[in-house]
Amino acid sequence: MPPAPPTSARASWRPSPRVRVGSWLGDWAVVGAWLGVLAVAGLVLAPALGIPTAFEVTPTSLLASDVVITVLTVLPYVCYLALTESSPRHATLGKRWAGLAVAGVDGGAPAASALWLRNIVKALPWQLGHLGASRGILEVQQGLGLLLVVLSLALAAACAGPALIGGRGIHDRAAGTRVQRATADGWSP
Repeated sequence: MPPAPPTSARASWRPSPRVRVGSWLGDWAVVGAWLGVLAVAGLVLAPALGIPTAFEVTPTSLLASDVVITVLTVLPYVCYLALTESSPRHATLGKRWAGLAVAGVDGGAPAASALWLRNIVKALPWQLGHLGASRGILEVQQGLGLLLVVLSLALAAACAGPALIGGRGIHDRAAGTRVQRATADGWSP
């Protein structure tokens, strides 16, 4: 007698690890394009505006560096994620390409506030990684920088790890959301 097909409705919404990684790669391509635009703009604008390429690291210049990195990279990343997931398809470009959508934990439409919380928590590892890496590059506060990078990696694992085994990462748990397979109307069956 052949085994019965899975009857768990709970498991039917869960995308495979391959599909999840595919959606991440799509979104990383979008982020990479943005970082490329910033790099080209920096190469063109810095000399034109007389922005120095080297500076003395002081507490004020370190804070300025942190703010610039946050405003130019992390803030646009969070906005991209939250705004595309707030669209009628509830999906970033990577999720659309992979056939996924973000839903409430019950499978219904997620609240906008939940999507913003989801993506702030999801971007926190990236922000901590930037703060740690900048301290290493500038050769200041190296102990703190290393701690921030390690914390970044731990939080990234807490976000991504559960998703790869069919669960919900810390960002989805905090926001009461989940990523599921999408249908033509954006929702899984």
